[in-house]
Amino acid sequence: MMSVTTEVINILGVTALLIAFLLLTESYMHSLINLIALQSLLIAGILGIIGWERASPELIILAGITVAFRALLIPWILQRDIRNERIWRNREVKTTHHAIVIGLILAVTAYFLYVPVYRVTGDWKGVIAFILLFLSMLVIVGRRNAMAQIIGYISEENSLLYLAAMITSMPLILEFGILLDMIAFVLLAVILGAEKRYGPLEVEELVG
Repeated sequence: MMSVTTEVINILGVTALLIAFLLLTESYMHSLINLIALQSLLIAGILGIIGWERASPELIILAGITVAFRALLIPWILQRDIRNERIWRNREVKTTHHAIVIGLILAVTAYFLYVPVYRVTGDWKGVIAFILLFLSMLVIVGRRNAMAQIIGYISEENSLLYLAAMITSMPLILEFGILLDMIAFVLLAVILGAEKRYGPLEVEELVG
């Protein structure tokens, strides 16, 4: 029988997974930013619960960092940028009408790919995070706008930390999380700097 904390973690994880599907289909940047902030808050809650259950200060600190950076600071920077750029007020982010179908197929594929992990660990607790990892990759690949791909990268960060917390007690997870945040800030600075100079960029415009 599952404990209460396990059930809460699963509910938060499934909600984060549903948000990943919304990230695949949402057409407006401000909504994408709000969704990734909510997903980051949910992942922070998962990390905090696991940290409290394991008496792990590293995970609790990482939960706080996730809230501060990925749920608050980065979304605030992005929202401020699109408010200052008039073009974003009515500009849709390119997506595909088949994104949800592709996402469902990828989710089922990820589930079956997790089966060998289950055979080794004897536990399904990492399967939601594993599916979220694949859907986050699809967000990055499926979007053609550079800023939208930043959203996908943040979702990828969330899924990696979620997966690491579920399947391992890795002592370097705090450093791993901070490293991912630093990479996100560098990418964000580069993209925002380029958009200040050239306007909203599609991926093809970054080549060369």
